[in-house]
Amino acid sequence: MKKVLQISLNLVFLLIIFENAGLSQVNGQDSLIAKNKWKGEIRLDIGNVLPTNTFVRTQNTDPDGLAHYNAWSARLVKQTMGDQIWQQIYGYPAYGAGIYSASFTDTKKLGNPIAVYGFFNAPFFKVNRWSVNYELGLGLTFNWNHLDPLENPYNVAISADESVYIDAGVSLKYQISKRMAINVGYGFTHFSNGRLKMPNKGLNTEASKICLSYSFDDNPTTYQSQVIPPFHDQWEWVLSAYGGARNVIYVGTGADMSTSVKGINFAVCGISNTINRQVSYKSKVGLGFTMEYNGSQNSRITVSGGTLDEVNLPFDRHLCLSIFPSYELVINNLSIVIQPGIYLYRIKSADMTPFIYQRIGVKYHISKNSFLGINLRAIKLSESDFIEWTIGHRLSW
Repeated sequence: MKKVLQISLNLVFLLIIFENAGLSQVNGQDSLIAKNKWKGEIRLDIGNVLPTNTFVRTQNTDPDGLAHYNAWSARLVKQTMGDQIWQQIYGYPAYGAGIYSASFTDTKKLGNPIAVYGFFNAPFFKVNRWSVNYELGLGLTFNWNHLDPLENPYNVAISADESVYIDAGVSLKYQISKRMAINVGYGFTHFSNGRLKMPNKGLNTEASKICLSYSFDDNPTTYQSQVIPPFHDQWEWVLSAYGGARNVIYVGTGADMSTSVKGINFAVCGISNTINRQVSYKSKVGLGFTMEYNGSQNSRITVSGGTLDEVNLPFDRHLCLSIFPSYELVINNLSIVIQPGIYLYRIKSADMTPFIYQRIGVKYHISKNSFLGINLRAIKLSESDFIEWTIGHRLSW
């Protein structure tokens, strides 16, 4: 997971570096790519599972130490036409939804996961029929062969039936005709259950990708081009609340193996306050503070009649206070959020996580000032801590 998280973050920062690329590379009169609004796509991934944990390194038998995999996706895509200014700023991107199905070398241990995901695809630059694009995807994956002490004791990568799907990559696109286009590219995919079930070492893949695109309508049209007004910096105060769960496995006697491995899911919830300054159409920077209740911190588990029970402890034993710098990549109503945090207060415990954490996620504004979001909290850029399901509101001036 560490390598994939680092690469994902690097790709996001690349988007920041190329912040004005969409403005400088748009050609409104000479592009076949813009002639259709809706498209269907089939994508094939052929690649390897990265040896980022013990499961991958020891459970496969390939001479090169990597388990191979392949996957396919069926996708419905909308090509933006410049109806809104943000589309022109990003160089007329495409976005949509897809269904993903993967097959691994070690199918008995891992299963055949199926994902439902959304994605955003935009050009770094375009030259006639050619374009170089970046893509980010996020979704949910099902149909893993979960960890079972008796039937499948090996899958410590994804112990649960479900996981999060995170995908990032780059591609070269060529418009073959008014309706047909082909993409070839390279990317990385990360799977993690967000510590809803332990162990959760995660699964990371790299793959070459080839995608065939078919447009449903070839009626001639052009991109809409508007005069983009100068951006004026804005401030906002963001108040958000989140909830989630963090799994802890029981280590001790008095319970059978299945019960011990199942463990207990402890509640995690918190409130964050963030002051942001939007410095461009694409970027927000800020500073925030979080007050959090983490039920798994300093947790104690007892056994009664073979059943696991949580020991109730005073509130302050589970209290965490932290601060974080914040960056948001703004894509219309959607934002990609990066917030590395530092704990200021926690009661010391034997199972304490490092004092620095990482938060990466997305949020979507359901109205002008209210939003929903999902964040992955990680430690050491290599291990999922928990998933935050977020709701929030902002005041701007």
